Amino acid sequence: MFSSYKGKRILLKTAFKQQILKNTIMLKNGNLMQWVALGLLLLAAGNMQAQGIEFEHGTWEAVKAKAQKENKPIFVDAYTTWCGPCKWMAKNIFVQDEVGVFLNQNFISYKMDMEKGEGPAFAEKYGVEAYPTLLYFNAEGEVMHKGVGARDAEGLIALCNDALDPKKQLVGFVNKYESGNYEKAFLAEYMEVLVSCGEDVSAPFEKFWETLTDEEKQTEKVLTFMSAASYRFAELENQYTQYLLENKAAYEKATSKGNVAMLLTNTYLAAVWKIAKTEDKKKKKELTKEILAVFPDAKKEFKKRLAYVEASMETPPNEAKIQKTYTQYLKVCNDANELNSVAWKVYENEDDLKKLKEALGWIDRSIKIEANFFNLDTKAALLYKTKDYEAAKVYAEKALKAAKDSGMDTGTEDTVKLLENINAKLEQ
Repeated sequence: MFSSYKGKRILLKTAFKQQILKNTIMLKNGNLMQWVALGLLLLAAGNMQAQGIEFEHGTWEAVKAKAQKENKPIFVDAYTTWCGPCKWMAKNIFVQDEVGVFLNQNFISYKMDMEKGEGPAFAEKYGVEAYPTLLYFNAEGEVMHKGVGARDAEGLIALCNDALDPKKQLVGFVNKYESGNYEKAFLAEYMEVLVSCGEDVSAPFEKFWETLTDEEKQTEKVLTFMSAASYRFAELENQYTQYLLENKAAYEKATSKGNVAMLLTNTYLAAVWKIAKTEDKKKKKELTKEILAVFPDAKKEFKKRLAYVEASMETPPNEAKIQKTYTQYLKVCNDANELNSVAWKVYENEDDLKKLKEALGWIDRSIKIEANFFNLDTKAALLYKTKDYEAAKVYAEKALKAAKDSGMDTGTEDTVKLLENINAKLEQ
């Protein structure tokens, strides 16, 4: 399935610079026509850059045929229409000059909706399960590399460079592993590539784990591999989840208490769903006892969450019961992200003042649990919608400061626009 592609890596900007340098040298002879040539060249460069990525619109077979004709690899943006990060990349990243220049020179680019036309069969064949998935093929249509999740311009170009480099392509690592290379250093490098590509690391990690001492296991890097190999510690019984619980203090020291707590939240949430699906009452009771022994502080929240999950699983669905149990659950919810998510949905879909104020209560609890850019931004948006512009400005500025402090360099455009709108209202 995999094969290496040794294509040319030429930055279009480099080509332009070389030609401009050549023309500048010729200008020393005082040839007026060279001034015209240079002007036309720069104009052409500007026009080409402004186009962003030039995506093909034909069939997959037609795209492969063009790639073979031009001897170029293929870049595929595998997306869905409902995927927020997909829309963000299409709107903010694919249209950028430097991104367009680089990809247009080095790839045949193609966008494919995974839920329409050729999309479903394509997704099944190439294991596309998350969006966006960024796939790279050689001209014959064989997978070379991939990435999962949205990236800014710098991150996308870096991923493309990896796809063009035989030493960094996923395909090369897969071939080495399948040929029997299980050396510790190689396995570590291989798993880093697998994690970045959104691929399953469980098999190589099992081999890697066996070579490690306890001291080597209790590091931030290995914790990342453990998380990937255990599907983010989704099973309480998993050996890696159990090891994390037994050595919790060591991992908190290696990373942070917040990071470990976040990872173990996945264990808790997955356990609630598992208990909700369990029909045998004795088994249900045993599982409940196990999870509450690990998370004793969640007893009150657990009961409300379980009631909501069980209601949501009923067939046919009882919408009134689902809404009632969810409302009761939200009163005791201690998940900052979930509180933020439900408050944001109210902001997006409601204008009723009473519901907006209820959402402000949720977001206040979210901020109290853990203030971050996202919930501060949600509060600013809700306050703006309730016309409390002074308070909205305070939280919009707090959100932008939180983004800056956390190193976010993209994704704050809407908050900046919100702040502009708030200031406009205050000036009226």
